[in-house]
Amino acid sequence: MKLDFRLLVIDDQPGEIEDAIEMLRMDLEEKGFRLKVEIAPDISEKGIDAYCQAGGRNFDLAIIDYRLGGEDIDGALAASTVRRRLRYTDIIFYSTSPKNELAAKMAEHHVDGVFIASRGNDLDDVLCGIADTIVGKAVDLNHMRGIAIAEAAEMDLLMEEILAKAFASKNDAFVAKGRERIGSLWDNEKARLGKLEKRVDAGDVIDIVTDNSIFSSNYKWQAVAKLGELALGKGSGPGAVFANYETEIIGKRNLLAHARATMDDGVTASLQAIRPGKPPVEIDEAWMREFRGQLTAQRDALRAICEAISEKCPA
Repeated sequence: MKLDFRLLVIDDQPGEIEDAIEMLRMDLEEKGFRLKVEIAPDISEKGIDAYCQAGGRNFDLAIIDYRLGGEDIDGALAASTVRRRLRYTDIIFYSTSPKNELAAKMAEHHVDGVFIASRGNDLDDVLCGIADTIVGKAVDLNHMRGIAIAEAAEMDLLMEEILAKAFASKNDAFVAKGRERIGSLWDNEKARLGKLEKRVDAGDVIDIVTDNSIFSSNYKWQAVAKLGELALGKGSGPGAVFANYETEIIGKRNLLAHARATMDDGVTASLQAIRPGKPPVEIDEAWMREFRGQLTAQRDALRAICEAISEKCPA
């Protein structure tokens, strides 16, 4: 899994479990994860089968109500359909009906790996408990390092894409800002990047901003931040968050990339980043939890900035 926890809901009245889902959202956010809720639009057997087949490999958990309100399908058949498509995805089967009745229905349909919950009593606890277990498998520090670096890499790619779109548009202010950033790049890197001069003179902005060997993550961040000011104005909410991108994302990503695993007490694992001339940085679960939260906040800010820039990019 990535930082998005994808929950599939199969219920003809999903509004009745909003409180349980909101508790799950808050629980996941405390751990630095985002909840993405997908409510099956068609709860017929055929509709559920098609929906699971299309996106099922990415679901982390499915929750299914027993009483679906239809004559041709109930939650037991829905659970059987989900299990056929999502062989290893955890399922919660819930209802106001007695738990022994629900368990009997699962046995009747030969559905394995299902947790039983009461809609009105313990659905909140079961939902959060199972999600915590699933998330716990993903937050092993070495595994989480890969997730975090991949998330940062995706944001880097998103910045590259929006810069290419903005600088290729007919928005004169964006194009001028692009040339300004290229000029700044040249001023800072003149001694090291002698070959850049001909490309700058040629005005090949897009070719430069998509060349990672020249236009680094720092330059992309600075360029997107400047375009964000043009699109949203100075002092915008997303802009204020994104101003910390270098420290919160680039710096910490670089620490993770150079960290190595250690055993604190022979049992508890942590990561340690050692930098020349600087004290080592201990990367434990608390550090990772903070970083996951920063990744989520920065990605939301970046998306808001990218959307605003896109709106001002005439074809």
